[in-house]
Amino acid sequence: MRFVVAGGGVAGLAASLAVARAGHEATVLERDDVHPESSTEGVFDVDRRGIPHYLQPHAFLPRGRRLLADCAPDVLDTLLEAGADPQDLTLGLSGPREPGDDELVYLWVRRPVIEWALRRAAAAKPAVELRPRVRVTGLATSDEGGQAVGVEVDDGDPVRGDVVVDALGRYRSPPGWPRASGEPRDSGAIYYCRCFELAEGAEHFPAPLLNPRGDLGYMGFNTFRGDNRTFAVILLAPSTDHELRILRHGRAWEAACASITPLDAMTAPDHARPITGVMPMGGLMNVDRTGDPGVRAIAAVGDAFCHTDPAFAWGLSFAVIHARALGEAAGQAPDVDALTEHYRAHAGPESRERHALACATDAARSQRWAGEPLDPAHRDGCYALFSFVGALAAAPHDDRVLRRTIRRIGLLDRTAVFDQDDELHGRIERILAEADPPSPPGPPREQLLARLASA
Repeated sequence: MRFVVAGGGVAGLAASLAVARAGHEATVLERDDVHPESSTEGVFDVDRRGIPHYLQPHAFLPRGRRLLADCAPDVLDTLLEAGADPQDLTLGLSGPREPGDDELVYLWVRRPVIEWALRRAAAAKPAVELRPRVRVTGLATSDEGGQAVGVEVDDGDPVRGDVVVDALGRYRSPPGWPRASGEPRDSGAIYYCRCFELAEGAEHFPAPLLNPRGDLGYMGFNTFRGDNRTFAVILLAPSTDHELRILRHGRAWEAACASITPLDAMTAPDHARPITGVMPMGGLMNVDRTGDPGVRAIAAVGDAFCHTDPAFAWGLSFAVIHARALGEAAGQAPDVDALTEHYRAHAGPESRERHALACATDAARSQRWAGEPLDPAHRDGCYALFSFVGALAAAPHDDRVLRRTIRRIGLLDRTAVFDQDDELHGRIERILAEADPPSPPGPPREQLLARLASA
């Protein structure tokens, strides 16, 4: 079969590799002027107008890294050689290793490097054709209009194929492009991100687990490692708090970090230097489009299939998960209809599960920022926050909690494994009950706003 892949981002490139390795052909159509390169030099200067979040932080969660090791070891090796930074969370275990611990590894790497590695791997496949500077304008369908037969483009005849892969992402698709219905659910937050490079002699800032993160009660922050001694700091503010939108200005952003522990030390000139300006990102929705798009022979992958609040960092790994499911369907299904049905049946349930979890957690976070007295230390207080914030706080103190928590947030386990474990919940509650209540890592809102205004 021939696959026409609309979109040459991470999901589109991963899908093309997966179907090619299943014995099929793929043509990848990408609107931007991107080409396979021998080195990463210049990848951060590429004009990726089709991907507004191109320079925002990305990471392969443990499931995504494992799938790369299983299905695309050449891509994983390329990323490691290019400076991707693995973080083995078993180093935080106090007891002996157990089966499955080798999966508890994150891979920190920036998106431009990821696309570069995937594009090189795809270009090396004779069964994959990469076509840059091609704008998709619509879907080519059969005379009856019920089956995709290719993709309409802005210059030339339609690109024909047996299966169309929708890898056009979350933001835009051509008018009339078929997608399963999905109601957008606002994440409730605006992100203000800035990237840094470690100073000579400095090392990544320590944290009990993963990277420093925290909540001030009215806004929060998160940090991501990157490749080659880089990292990102993200300030998360409620989308309804218009006064905090001053964070889009560099001086205000710097003043906020200087007021928050440990961001004050992480962003100090002797620790790191900024390599980007402040990059605001709003309009962040959770959308489930895992149903039937209403046209045969089309399969959506990545954010076109289901996208969630980027704070969870699930998108990159799900792009690989969807690609693998599509490749498996292509290798097993006898015809196009069976292929798309097989794909949705295998990729849909887990995507819907994570979409529901993201919506619940985002709603709880927004309620907390609005001043509602939610209790993340007890399963009956606010389960969405208990299973995320509470579990992360307890994980460094108990090996079983650490394993279960990382397997849950790292997509290694289905959510029910954690959710149905009453004994685990009891452990978390006991740990949190014995710990001293955390102090806010920053000043009250009005005090912070005064500092931002003066800056």
